[in-house]
Amino acid sequence: MSENKTPIYKTDFKKVMDQFPDADQAEIREVWDKSGAADRHDPGVSREETEAALEDVHYRIAPGENPQESEKNQKWLFVYSKYLVAAVALLVFGIGYLLVPATYTVPHSETATIELPDGSTAELNSGTTIQYSRLFSFTNRDITLNGEAYFSVEAGEKPFRVDANGTVTEVLGTEFNVRSWDTDPNQKSEVAVKRGTVRFYPEHNMNSSVELTTGQKAFWSAEMVQPEASETTDAESITAWRQNGMVFREAPFIVILNELERRFDVNIELETRDMQMETLTAYYTSPVGVESILEDICTVKGLKFSATANGYRIFK
Repeated sequence: MSENKTPIYKTDFKKVMDQFPDADQAEIREVWDKSGAADRHDPGVSREETEAALEDVHYRIAPGENPQESEKNQKWLFVYSKYLVAAVALLVFGIGYLLVPATYTVPHSETATIELPDGSTAELNSGTTIQYSRLFSFTNRDITLNGEAYFSVEAGEKPFRVDANGTVTEVLGTEFNVRSWDTDPNQKSEVAVKRGTVRFYPEHNMNSSVELTTGQKAFWSAEMVQPEASETTDAESITAWRQNGMVFREAPFIVILNELERRFDVNIELETRDMQMETLTAYYTSPVGVESILEDICTVKGLKFSATANGYRIFK
């Protein structure tokens, strides 16, 4: 070998060593030195033959693992791991999504009709909120209601239940109205049936249920043991809100004001607290504005009202 020719084992040493883990490099260095010595005694050995020999040594050190195959396996494992992580993330997200109930809230001054997964419909009054499972109709047909809604229920194998502030209305197929606001001072819930049959009861006492048929209504409040039912009812007046009407029958003054706040999306402050439970009956087929109604009810009760920066105040 001439003096100006650099030996193969020196020029390629770093390149080859980088292919092996640090823990194996001491042993590889010894093998390399021996292979370099062989190269000096036999200049006929090519670079390709030397590298092939070193790869064979690596294969003996790590049985069954060829360096090139190992690199391919590592790349395949990396890609597989990414897909596995993505699949697990999607699974967790999917389960979490199914556990969170679907929720709909109607803004003040608006009404809305939604179609439920089983084909039933719910017409929601202003400010009303309903919730139901995303597995609705598969596992159950239970709805949680705060507000007022008119339901048209499709027949099905599973009973259709409306949970509303401590009460349950249960049906298989019918049309009925449920009114139950958590802001009601008496925690009153009311059900009126337009068609079919429903069972109405406190949520923790099914034995105290009442059965209602077409044209009947019932109500329940927190101090009652069993709902109170009536033989007949004017379903059209109870559901007047569906045609933009407003009907109050011996309703507490504060309940009427809450209804006006939701219907017209305003804030109404009652400064005369002793008037909250005063009752009033009123019927508006198509109210055009909140001020005309305030003028009527304040006149009847001997009160006054005035506009404020964000609504109205009622005073004596």
